[in-house]
This record gives sequence, structure tokens and C-alpha cells, in this order.
Amino acid sequence: MPPSPVRTVVLARNLRAFHAWCTQTGTSPRDRHVLYAAGPHVLRNLTGVQIVRYGDWWDRLDEAALTAAVTVLEQRNTQPLAAAA
Repeated sequence: MPPSPVRTVVLARNLRAFHAWCTQTGTSPRDRHVLYAAGPHVLRNLTGVQIVRYGDWWDRLDEAALTAAVTVLEQRNTQPLAAAA
């Protein structure tokens, strides 16, 4: 089975900031390979993702939980690379 394409997870302050990122990068917000991190629950069970931090993404009510979820996700994404090296 071929590997699935990399998904881009965008950490933005809100949906409006996410749309600004999409406009700035020429990406459609409806692209199935782009995902707005609306909350930590969105990051569960994801693999093979690229995380983009946009603007003042950290200025959110769920910043601590989102940061913890991103940390777990980044560790999960780097473990296979470290094992292969």
C-alpha cells in the first residue's frame, strides 16, 4: 500500500486566521490535505503530518491542551525516523 500523502495541520488562533494563512499560501481551505487544528481533539491519531504555526496561534483558550497534543504528535512523527537511522 503506498504511503498516504502528508497532511498539513495549521495551528492558527481561529478560523479567520486559518483562512488568512490559506489565502497567503494560495491553499484552498477545503483541500483535503490541509487541516485546521480547531482543538486538541483534531490531532488525535494523526500520523505523517506537517505542523504549521501561523501568527499568534498560541493566543487561544485551549493553548495548553493544544500544545500538549502537538508535542505528542511531533514525538510520534519523529519516532519512526529515529528508529530507521
